[in-house]
Amino acid sequence: MMGGWRLAVVGITFAALFGILGLRLWTVQVTASEDYIEQAEQNQVRLVATPAPRGNIYDANGVLLAGTRPSLAAVADLALIDEATRESLARTMGAFLGVPASEIIARFDAAPPGSQLTLASDLTELQALTLFERREDFPGVAIIPQPVRAYDEGNLAAHVLGYIGKPSREVLDERPAVSPNDVVGKAGVERVYDSILRGTEGTIKYRVDARRNVLAMQGQQDPEPGSNIVLTIDAEVQRQLQESLAEGLALARRNEMEERAEALAAEPIPIRIREAFEEARADQASSVDVASDEGVDDTDLASLEAPTGEPIAVDEGAVLGPLYPGLPIDGAGVCIPVERIDLDLDPETSTSDVGTLSGSLRRSASLDAVLGEEVEQLVAVVTVAGETYRLGVNDGAATTVTVVAITQATESSGPSVVLHHVDKYCPVRSVGVVLDPNTGAVIAMAAHPTFEPRAFVGGLSHEEWSRLGTVNAFTNFAVQGQYAPASTMKSVAFVMAMEEGVFPYDRSAGDTESLGQVADDDETEPVPLASDQDEYLCSGFFEFDLTDGSTQKMFDWRAGGHGPLTLHEALRNSCDLYFWDLAFRIWQERGDESGINDENLWQEWARRFGFDEQTGVDLPFERSGLIPDRDWFRREQEAGSPRVRSPESGGWVGGDLMNAIVGEGAVLTTPLQLANAYAAMINGGTVYQPYVVAQVTDQDGDVIKETAPTVLKEVELSSRTVAALRANLAQVVNHPEGTADRAFGDFGPGVTAVGGKTGTGEVIKAEEDVFEVDNAWFVGIGPVWSPRYVVATVVERGGSGGAIAAPITKQILQYLLLGDESVTPQKKGANVD
Repeated sequence: MMGGWRLAVVGITFAALFGILGLRLWTVQVTASEDYIEQAEQNQVRLVATPAPRGNIYDANGVLLAGTRPSLAAVADLALIDEATRESLARTMGAFLGVPASEIIARFDAAPPGSQLTLASDLTELQALTLFERREDFPGVAIIPQPVRAYDEGNLAAHVLGYIGKPSREVLDERPAVSPNDVVGKAGVERVYDSILRGTEGTIKYRVDARRNVLAMQGQQDPEPGSNIVLTIDAEVQRQLQESLAEGLALARRNEMEERAEALAAEPIPIRIREAFEEARADQASSVDVASDEGVDDTDLASLEAPTGEPIAVDEGAVLGPLYPGLPIDGAGVCIPVERIDLDLDPETSTSDVGTLSGSLRRSASLDAVLGEEVEQLVAVVTVAGETYRLGVNDGAATTVTVVAITQATESSGPSVVLHHVDKYCPVRSVGVVLDPNTGAVIAMAAHPTFEPRAFVGGLSHEEWSRLGTVNAFTNFAVQGQYAPASTMKSVAFVMAMEEGVFPYDRSAGDTESLGQVADDDETEPVPLASDQDEYLCSGFFEFDLTDGSTQKMFDWRAGGHGPLTLHEALRNSCDLYFWDLAFRIWQERGDESGINDENLWQEWARRFGFDEQTGVDLPFERSGLIPDRDWFRREQEAGSPRVRSPESGGWVGGDLMNAIVGEGAVLTTPLQLANAYAAMINGGTVYQPYVVAQVTDQDGDVIKETAPTVLKEVELSSRTVAALRANLAQVVNHPEGTADRAFGDFGPGVTAVGGKTGTGEVIKAEEDVFEVDNAWFVGIGPVWSPRYVVATVVERGGSGGAIAAPITKQILQYLLLGDESVTPQKKGANVD
């Protein structure tokens, strides 16, 4: 009995317990379900990543060039925004920010699903408070502290620093750790050292409700800033370099306009046009009888007819070249190399006027139509000053009156075409590098025009990108620009001659009519000079026979020549003939075992100093330049390259080597490459790898990594060669016959401690003096007897090295050796090679 009672009690107890549990479950699921659901909805958690501040970038003396400032941003978490909410949020956010709702929608569509999209940065305290207090009106939007890149020094060292932006698809594919919301380096040091500068992102834990309203912050893990970088750049030297480059470009453009004015004073436009008409009629086996130059104008010429009775067509732009009055100019009447014009075609009208092109001859332009369905075949029909032109859009086809069609885009309002109004004769940019020849450290590097890196922080507008892109302001031409180095390459030939004991033939014999002429086979062959002290007759021209029996004649830059010169004086005076003849001898004796027997002797020496390959500087997109030889020439011919003659016109010949040895023809170098080669030649033969980052430090300033000078090559040079080169470079600046003597005339005390070499690289061959276009070069050394600085500058289309580039470099060397107060204004130097 007792056992049965106990079982009954246990059973009743369990029944009661199960009853209570069941009642509780019923209560939870039915009676109080809505209350519990609401509580659950009130306790959703969302983790939001917070970006890390990028590491700071300092100059060599601790000047902050790129830092970080705090900012509050409105960030939309797209994982919390559904389709039903998007449009209403876009309208509300658009009204709050003062932008169209369609712009917000477009940004939603462009962002990856589930990502966090920054809708606004640099919110004021009032804006942030408004968003927080009215968070129910902005579902999925949170106020996130974000670091913002700051460049307090403006455009200082912009090409070295680079800029930042959202990662491209290629970067996202290559670097899994990078998300679409990140900011990465796109150019310069910001790009090369991006992984060091980026740091580690943090997180913020938010409590949100089911309606995606942010209720409260529940926790936070602070981001870790990236490491800092200390550059080799000296901010004050950099500032002087940029100022001198800007001043030099302005000087070059003023000089160009003065030369144009002088040419027009000597022969006005109407006379030039009349002569063109006369030539056009002469081509039709006829002649034009114009009694006098007086009263000749465009109206008179327009009435002239060919013998057939048809008007004679003469394109003024093609005839006048840089003298054409329709070329673009600025407000001061000075040339500008390119003017960008956006043409939109109004679909409701057949044409769209876009105003007037700049230039002393005012011309209106309009877009009439864009033809062609295939992108490669698009043609823009453009009317300029009443004349209609059909311009191929994507291939950059041009009218001969300087208008080029670049690209097109179809918008809702209709097609548009971008035109470039160009002046291919106007100086376009200046570039410079200051290098430590004893370590390879880059002290300063710049190109002008330039840009401000901070413009990219908030996103560069399409208009600003187009304006700066038109002049390639974002490109670091110090490492990406490739130019014919011209006579600055004569120093390589000088070193080769000294070290190899190879000198040109003796041309001193003979009468004045045969000076510089190679002897015929039936005459006595010329004897090579025996030493660097032997004199060479540097006459005004060099003449030699070609394999087809014809005679080639090459003229020195100085009419009448320089007279008898040693190798040292030839470098000082920049005598072309001496170095042409040196190349000619190498060519003549390349297969003669009793002679030189090495046609690539000069190329081998050039490559020893780092030409024809990248320097390895820690900056992106570096180009390698070019030292041409027979093998390169053959490869280019086989590839059908336009850079060389066709196979039917012959292969690599002596004339190609003669051009190359004076830095012309196919030879190309970057300004940094040239500076580094000079550094090796004057430091005794050590080729260093240039670098711009000296140290990487943590946030406490402790050094994590330090860059030590890296030796790439050791070129064996005698002390006599190095001393002679330094002395001759000093004479370029200090001797009355030196090509930079006039430019350095106001250098001040210590001028004897500096040296350098001029160069004038042909861009457009001269038919008349005014049509000649050259790149102006100068490489400066200081102090010349114990070098601490190498300065290389180039002005694209700037003119002669002695007139334009030397005054720029003079200022920089004045600053480096004498101080800021000793820098004198730039004045045009002598118009010499």
